[in-house]
Amino acid sequence: MNHDGVDAYRQSQVSSASPGQLVLMLYDYVIKCLKDSDQRGACKGIVELMGALDVDYQEISGRLFSLYEFCLDQIKKGNTEEACKMLCEMREMWAAAIGNLTAEAGTGESQGEPGTETTKEKTDVIA
Repeated sequence: MNHDGVDAYRQSQVSSASPGQLVLMLYDYVIKCLKDSDQRGACKGIVELMGALDVDYQEISGRLFSLYEFCLDQIKKGNTEEACKMLCEMREMWAAAIGNLTAEAGTGESQGEPGTETTKEKTDVIA
């Protein structure tokens, strides 16, 4: 079976994804590996998640790093269900955060930057 088309599609998805979407893809990969009993793949994915942490935000990145370490430890102990449960919850929280940021960016309310006024504000200026 020729997988060139599938590989090209996946490459296109990755290259056009936002950083947040890439993190979601990593979560999806790790969760799939855990469900497929691929502990090695799951560990590799978690290490990638650890490497993607922004150390400029030490408080949150430190906490996430600890959670990822816990998941790695659980996988190594054979407790993949606990790791999968935790990673699924973290993935859902990440997806919700991305959804909130996307919604705020769509309305222009996220940062209050010039040029990001809402449609109501634009029509008030015109009127």
